[in-house]
Amino acid sequence: MSNKEKLLQDEKFSSRSKRKLSLIICLLALFIPIIVAVISASIILKQLTESNSLSFFPGNAITSVCDLISGDPDSCFDSIATLHFAQIPSRDKINPSQIFILSLYASRIELENVATSIEKAISEVDMINPESVGVLRNCQGMIEFSLKKLNESEMSLGIDPDEKLLAINKVVWDLQLWIGEAMGQVQRCYDLLEKIPSTTVRAEIRRKSYEAQQKMKNSRGILKNMDEILDLFYPRIGTALVSFAWEYDYGRTVWLFCFEYLLLIFLFCLLLRIY
Repeated sequence: MSNKEKLLQDEKFSSRSKRKLSLIICLLALFIPIIVAVISASIILKQLTESNSLSFFPGNAITSVCDLISGDPDSCFDSIATLHFAQIPSRDKINPSQIFILSLYASRIELENVATSIEKAISEVDMINPESVGVLRNCQGMIEFSLKKLNESEMSLGIDPDEKLLAINKVVWDLQLWIGEAMGQVQRCYDLLEKIPSTTVRAEIRRKSYEAQQKMKNSRGILKNMDEILDLFYPRIGTALVSFAWEYDYGRTVWLFCFEYLLLIFLFCLLLRIY
């Protein structure tokens, strides 16, 4: 091989090496900023999602849940919010599991009121007949059963349940079963009270039983709508991304800049290939 041929071969090799180097530089220029942008966008997106989460606004969170699950959202809000804001020390955050357990506390309080009224009525034997006492004792057993089921529900969650514990289907099914059994016994008691001739005693216990049923309906409603409630507290990444991209002016600017940047890098790489 002549010197001239060797020189031409070396030039070709050098030219290919320069092209490879240019291509590597081009790819690095393309991908490094993209990686940095993705990481930065992820951090901003996480901060944006967390700052807008209902967890930081307990009053709004309880309102949103009650609007979703209750036919009487004002009563639902009052029963849950009163217990939340009465906690010591007070909390500035809340999650779906905490809202649920507060609804259980509200249900238990109402059931305890029913039990107290029944006990009081039984003690006033001069005002009611023996048959009514038998009815009330049956009711007493039913209410005690319902309280036991609510206590089981509370114990299964603990005092301060994990924020996403109710995302577990098995937990939700068990809670729905226990609360359903409790509601069934309260309804049986409500119907049985029809046999009591004393309208005063019957009306008072029935009123409190109805209130207890409404509170337990709230608890069951939370469980039935848990997927929607979790979406309220923890927006899915697609929803949050759309919000980040289009709800804010800087979001649109960032996406336009990224598109223009990618277009320029593509044209630059294309020119390197040509020349």
